[in-house]
Amino acid sequence: MGERAEILLAVVGDVHANWRLLERVLARALEAGCDGILLVGDLGSHDLAHVRRRTPERDARYLASIDELLRRVETCGVPYAFVPGNHDLPQIDHPRNADGRVLDVAGLRVFGIGGAGPGRFGFAYEWDEDEIRARPAPECDVLLVHAPPARTPLDRLASREEHVGSEAIRERALRHDGVLVCGHIHESPGAVQLGHCLCLNAGGLGAPHARAQVGFVRRSRALPGLWEAAHQDLAGGTDRSWLRSARAG
Repeated sequence: MGERAEILLAVVGDVHANWRLLERVLARALEAGCDGILLVGDLGSHDLAHVRRRTPERDARYLASIDELLRRVETCGVPYAFVPGNHDLPQIDHPRNADGRVLDVAGLRVFGIGGAGPGRFGFAYEWDEDEIRARPAPECDVLLVHAPPARTPLDRLASREEHVGSEAIRERALRHDGVLVCGHIHESPGAVQLGHCLCLNAGGLGAPHARAQVGFVRRSRALPGLWEAAHQDLAGGTDRSWLRSARAG
């Protein structure tokens, strides 16, 4: 059986256990006919929050919210993958956790890098740039990461107009031939091309800057650059799309 001519993946931003917005986003993903779903991290409730506040009761509520999230995604009936965000536990024992490994999602090879850096604020899953540089870089079609690449429109804070992304993730993107999907900075949804990599921030469903929004990446033989990214603001009714240029960005 040959490679499929077109594959559409929905990209779900930082959920933070916001079930109302998640249901709206998943409904839109299925309405669009997505072949699979990618979740970019910060999945569960805010009970985990800063590690210094952890208690057995908070952990139990957080883990229950992860179970509930994955249950809702699985009811969509399409393959999916996720990575933990900086608000998540580094180890979520689940077969669809792509952190540090390649998973097949609707025929596309997806490699995950969870957590966030280089800033450290006391959250559960944080790293230094050199830790990411030391990780393996297997061949894949999609980089599924939580933190956005540095110095792009995808990593800018609204409050201070400051870039807070990762240089190590930017370096990965510049070496990658395909797409990268991320989240973490809720208020900076959009896309940009780095080298031969089309990078998409899907935005956030959870606070702060909670919004009904969803991203899509499409690989199609009919496209000159093979890849397209899109962002739909379901609250504002706007729909933006970006085609990957055949030339390096």
